[in-house]
Amino acid sequence: MGNASEAFLLFSKISKDSDILMGTIYIIMGVLSMLGNGILLFVAYRKKSTLKPAEFFVVNLAISDLGMTISLFPLAIPSAFTHMWLFNKTICTGYAFCGVLFGLCSLTNLTVLSSVCWLKVCCPNYGNKFSYCHASMLVAGVWCYAGVFAVGPLAGWGEYGPEPYGTACCINWDAPGRSFAAMSYIICLFFFCYIVPSTVIFLSYTFILMTVRGSRQAVQQHMPPQNKISNAQTLIIK
Repeated sequence: MGNASEAFLLFSKISKDSDILMGTIYIIMGVLSMLGNGILLFVAYRKKSTLKPAEFFVVNLAISDLGMTISLFPLAIPSAFTHMWLFNKTICTGYAFCGVLFGLCSLTNLTVLSSVCWLKVCCPNYGNKFSYCHASMLVAGVWCYAGVFAVGPLAGWGEYGPEPYGTACCINWDAPGRSFAAMSYIICLFFFCYIVPSTVIFLSYTFILMTVRGSRQAVQQHMPPQNKISNAQTLIIK
């Protein structure tokens, strides 16, 4: 628990009923995350010898999501129910760091996964050459990419501070008004961690859908009617 002098700055700015509702939602999300991601990791461990390179990103996504659940929810849930942040400033900064690290890792992981899916579906000549080494390097790159933006505020590029609702910490969105470094951090964060990933994900799956649609039409022109059902099933799986 933090000292009162550190905790009084982080009283909740929303109603107590809203905090209780948020705490309840956190509990539900936490349980579902632990079950879902835990089962996925267990299955991946049991089938580790047969995992394909692209499936490394699904496992990595489960790890980052589970990391966020374990590091954030045990702090956020009691704070929400007590209507204030219960811990000291150092733990609050660590909370913000974990939120940015695991959050950006999940988003970057989804971006890379969409790119790999595009490569394998739209450019099979290159996608078929995607190896375990490539997957391992990209997974490491995902963590490094997220780590740069998570460590930035700790190194003076940007700033962590109380979240707007007052029960935890996140990126200090008011800091850009006082510091050019914080302003550049927010701009880079917005561009490289929102605009670029969103664009890549959107374009990747758009091209995948276009390619699959074209392939389906080409196949249907050269297949007997009795095979259409199995082809539809194959398309759904793909």
